[in-house]
Amino acid sequence: MTARENALEVLHWGKPEYVPLSTDAIQLVGMIPGDFDGPMKGGKDLFGVPWVESREGAMVASGFTLFDDICEWEKYIKRPDLSVYDFKRFAEMEYGMIDSSNKVRTLFCQNGLFMRLVNTMGFMEGLIAIASEPERCMDLFEYLTEYVIDYMGRAIDAYNPDMVTYFEDIATSSSLFISLDTYRKVLKPFHKRIVEYVHSRGLIFQMHTCGKCEDVLNDYVDIGVQAWHSAQISNNIEKILQDYKGRIVVEGGWDSQGEPSFITATEETVRAETRRCMDTYGRYPGFILCPVMFNERGNSVLVGDDRLAFIEDEWKKYRSNG
Repeated sequence: MTARENALEVLHWGKPEYVPLSTDAIQLVGMIPGDFDGPMKGGKDLFGVPWVESREGAMVASGFTLFDDICEWEKYIKRPDLSVYDFKRFAEMEYGMIDSSNKVRTLFCQNGLFMRLVNTMGFMEGLIAIASEPERCMDLFEYLTEYVIDYMGRAIDAYNPDMVTYFEDIATSSSLFISLDTYRKVLKPFHKRIVEYVHSRGLIFQMHTCGKCEDVLNDYVDIGVQAWHSAQISNNIEKILQDYKGRIVVEGGWDSQGEPSFITATEETVRAETRRCMDTYGRYPGFILCPVMFNERGNSVLVGDDRLAFIEDEWKKYRSNG
């Protein structure tokens, strides 16, 4: 069974031979057009928002706001015309640089609806807008949902992925940014439409939400989310794996902000964290180990880390044992 076949067995609740390692089994694709939504090297995105390069990944320029009154969003937010971009050419270029033949291809879709709101208004103003003018926020989200589906459709046609990973960071390290009631009213209906579109294309839908977001997982399952990325240890991952067996796959598990990810972490510390993840979470079905290290070097997914080799080596010991 190839790494791709094994990971698909996990994602479809089949009979995998071992716990997948994300770096071995999953390939992010759509990175070239994805750069339009948050230019990794800095610059303006398709909505006119300036980004700056950082070790953690591209970030909106400090202090920038496109507008400050949600009631006037129509004056400032215009859906980009995606027909001017050759997505098939992007896919040819990208696949010419990587070998994804034995990996699950997941389409990278960053900057979800909530993230687009706070990227254009700023976090504080965006949260105030949701609290004070939820209907106007919903008008904006409905407008943006059409863009998201248009983008996904063109990218899916070109890249032929197995899965879509949609980024919607609605949580802090300790809780959600908004209440569950607010999520259910303001965001959930539009997330449901996006998920349903992905399903209509015959693909797996994976939601990326960092931070402590376990309270919203039931809603994710309710709208058809099949996998959650990247699960951080601020959540009770072991309990989630038990409670959501057969309903949502968990990709994550690594202590991304603790000692195992520090720039000073030793080989043994990294190997010990790999064993902890595999011993604690790997005994449950529906788990994919996804190591992400955040430290002074940046995000290991973007800048790499030579210690990832220790993780893979330790993981292979478990794979060999089935």
